[in-house]
Amino acid sequence: MAYCVKCGEKVEDTAVICPVCGAVIPQKATAQSGSSGGYTYGNANAQGSYTYGDTSVQSGSHSTYGTYGSAQNEEGYFPKSDVRRNKVMAVLCYIGVLVFIPIFAGDKQSEYLKLHKNQGIVLFIAETFLNILERHWGWSAGIFSWFTGGVLDVGVDIAKFIVLILFIMGIVYAYRGTRNELPGIGKIRIFK
Repeated sequence: MAYCVKCGEKVEDTAVICPVCGAVIPQKATAQSGSSGGYTYGNANAQGSYTYGDTSVQSGSHSTYGTYGSAQNEEGYFPKSDVRRNKVMAVLCYIGVLVFIPIFAGDKQSEYLKLHKNQGIVLFIAETFLNILERHWGWSAGIFSWFTGGVLDVGVDIAKFIVLILFIMGIVYAYRGTRNELPGIGKIRIFK
């Protein structure tokens, strides 16, 4: 008797699918399939390969389950090794003044990190400018501040909210390792 790898139910040795949960039952590889005696999932096709999910694997080679992790190999992502090495530095690019840590101590050759350093420093400069504008506008406008102060305060608050949203989007893009650029500032290149 064999057991279902998903629910643990006893199944017949010849069963391909668990009658209880519908999971694919691993089959003991036979000498005719050219395998070295491990377990395989699904039915063999004419070439002796086995399928599970959307992925086809030649018998005797390593097994792949579904398409997990294949998105990282697509065009819209940086190489996994580059992301793994520089992920912390890339996320630091979007945490205010901490952007200077990756600028000075980060990998200078990483395209992944360069993208996030460029976007992070632009956001830091925009945030600093908005803070200075908000702090010094009231007393620098003098007597006219009561006419224009309310409008400027609302405008600065909206701009600061947009910068905050861009910081959050940058952290998400950095964590995922995508090649997405932030809207409006993604094309600005300070670090080549």
